[in-house]
Amino acid sequence: MYKKVLAILLILVLALSFSACKSGGEGEEGIFGDYEKAIDLEFAKSVIETISSFGDDPVMGMRSASSPAETEVANYVADVLNELGLENVTVDEFTLDGWVFKGANLTFTDKDGAEKRIDLAAYQTTIVAQNEEIEIVYAGEGTEEDYEGLDVKGKLVLIEVDQNENWWINYPAYQAKVKGARAVVAVSVYPEEGLDRVGVQDICGPKDAPALAISEQDSDMLKEMMEDSETGSLKVILNADSRVTNNATSHNVWGEIPGETDETIFVFAHMDGYFHSAYDDAQGVATSLAIAKAMMDIGYEPERTIRFCFHGAEEWGVSGSEYDWSTGAFEEIKTVHPEWVEGAFAIVNNDGGYAVQGETYMGIRSAVELVSFIEDSVGELNEKSKYEWSYDKTSTYTEDFYWARVGIPAIVAGEGDGENYDNMGYHSNYDSWEAQPLDEEGLTECIKVFGKLVLDLDSVLVMPMDFTARIADFENSLNDPEEFEALIEEAYSAAEKLEAKMASVEDDGVREVAIELNKQIQEIYVAFQDALLGLDFEPEAITKHELYQDNIEALEGAIELLKEGNVQEAYDDYISAVDWAWYYMNFDVATCHYFENQLFNNRDTTWGAGLIKFRHCDIGNVVLSLSNKYDIEDGNYALEIGELERLLMIEKDKLVKILAEEKVGLEKAVALMNEYAI
Repeated sequence: MYKKVLAILLILVLALSFSACKSGGEGEEGIFGDYEKAIDLEFAKSVIETISSFGDDPVMGMRSASSPAETEVANYVADVLNELGLENVTVDEFTLDGWVFKGANLTFTDKDGAEKRIDLAAYQTTIVAQNEEIEIVYAGEGTEEDYEGLDVKGKLVLIEVDQNENWWINYPAYQAKVKGARAVVAVSVYPEEGLDRVGVQDICGPKDAPALAISEQDSDMLKEMMEDSETGSLKVILNADSRVTNNATSHNVWGEIPGETDETIFVFAHMDGYFHSAYDDAQGVATSLAIAKAMMDIGYEPERTIRFCFHGAEEWGVSGSEYDWSTGAFEEIKTVHPEWVEGAFAIVNNDGGYAVQGETYMGIRSAVELVSFIEDSVGELNEKSKYEWSYDKTSTYTEDFYWARVGIPAIVAGEGDGENYDNMGYHSNYDSWEAQPLDEEGLTECIKVFGKLVLDLDSVLVMPMDFTARIADFENSLNDPEEFEALIEEAYSAAEKLEAKMASVEDDGVREVAIELNKQIQEIYVAFQDALLGLDFEPEAITKHELYQDNIEALEGAIELLKEGNVQEAYDDYISAVDWAWYYMNFDVATCHYFENQLFNNRDTTWGAGLIKFRHCDIGNVVLSLSNKYDIEDGNYALEIGELERLLMIEKDKLVKILAEEKVGLEKAVALMNEYAI
């Protein structure tokens, strides 16, 4: 498109303008050079070692939402901020659902008559037991089918769960509750072998469907003993102290380097963690504090206030919700400091890019509008790196998501195409320097790269937002963009004019004019977020219409294959892709209904509120019906086809309504760009 080409050319002009402001001058290069020399790796390592030493359970560690260990970290971080000389150091309290885990174990007598003890971890559920004699049975992956012929009432159920490839722990945990089990004891499956690894995730479910965690080698030992027993079960003694409480208190800690203006750059990390979590996120806290220390050591005097925020309850903080993580950051900007939105410039979040030895990749996630700025800021550094750096969009899985929703764009540390940490240590007792040694060069590079991004954000006058990239992202998400063609052309034209204005204001160098323009840019960013931001049921961040667009494609594919008599491909490749269908294929109706209702009934006080407009596609009956016909040759699928065609019409109606809403919202964003380009 002609207008799109012009817009891209103007972005290049704008990027060059920003580049001249932040690194073209000898003085600015000197600032980064001084900063780089001031990076204190030993200080950063000492922070990681200190934080990872805190834990509520002497065996497993854990510093969870509202727990004593999390509070210890908050106090430690506040002390360090004061020692570094930051100003306005504050420990804010907020209310949430808290979780304290003080340990769990099973003891039993092995086949040689010796007493054995297995130490367990836990998920954010309540289970309290003291020398409780109980049976444990094995139930495969914990699906409805796995319970056939099993009596599990009042028993522990040993299962394996692959939360990357199959389903989250909440489904088998709730399925066990429905079957009357005392709790599940789950092996978390990872891509890389680790026989003594114990792994967990956030529960995304209710506190009264208890879940404990066990290593593969300990699970294998129990399974072998069960197989050798006459009953297929094993008597064990259970001890556990895992408690979820409502109206608990957690903490966010912050301190700042004051600037000359009322604008603010935020630097993030989170203090809580699973096990001892040397990487997720003690490394992030260390990176943020090392950035602060280097800036203080060189006497850096920022134009904008640089506020370092350390959040509690990132891993979990809301019971019985699909959106149970990022609670501390959500509460900070929603209820404790909503005034921070005004004048907010950007976020640099150091939760990610884990510097484990052997990793060859690193990455940066960001708002699509900031990619051009990032490439200009640190692209040359990344090209010289031993790592392969890549750039991607932000997601729901870091705590900046809600902040971006209300108008504060984020840049986030990420792994890029790296998999070493995720495959081996993520959310497990392998998140340690013993299991995965630290790559000191990688940690230093994180401090250097993300510190430079902070410095470069501070050096530009105008918020470096590329709205052409956001429009292109929307255009690319449409299967049929014809309906939006005229509006998209108008949007590109408006972005072109606005970005010319931004470049002009940057070149003129009048800060007061830039500050006013930045307020307008933030208003436009919020308009785009309101118009386009949605979630799917995973939940991944999407453009709103993609949920219904994808459902339509899957339903149409299933109908076509069923008409050809190909039930297996229709079921496996298309039906399974529609909303919650995959779970209906593996768990009973009561379990699936619970989580469908949970999403809509317990989201209003979370960062996920309102981001899915319509309830799920009600495909459960079709799944159950086709599962009974899966192996029947020459089956009759007329009833299922009729029901799928009915559901298809409903999804098409939803898509029409969502596209109409997106059009209205996009028109508002275009109008604002045209207004503020003058």
